Amino acid sequence: MYSQDSFFDLSAIGQVGLAALSLTLFVLTVTLAHLLLRRRPVWLRLLGAAAIFWAFVWLSPQIYYMYYRVLIPDLPLQWVIKVPPVGAQRLFELLTFQWRANLSAHSQGVLGWCVLLAPFLRWPRATPAPRDTL
Repeated sequence: MYSQDSFFDLSAIGQVGLAALSLTLFVLTVTLAHLLLRRRPVWLRLLGAAAIFWAFVWLSPQIYYMYYRVLIPDLPLQWVIKVPPVGAQRLFELLTFQWRANLSAHSQGVLGWCVLLAPFLRWPRATPAPRDTL
């Protein structure tokens, strides 16, 4: 399914770096959604999560382009994010995995679902070790 994806045009080091960048952005985005929205009303959690996902889809291409500039120094320095930002239809297509059949679009779909669920999850807290009583 993904054999023609541009990810496979990268060197092994480039692939590892791209995967690490994507994982970092994933963790940061899901954590942000959880921390900002976990104590909000349900409607605000959903609306806020959709806004965070929308911002990621709109702004992340610039981060990825800067990474590709590291791999391909001949790329010009430029803005790749467009105005107007991504619309609701694109977000829906990403969430239903109907946008494009590539790793980027499908990864964004997974991220979208995780961001929508993150405010509703309870993350375990570190509990202090029991104290010995003598």
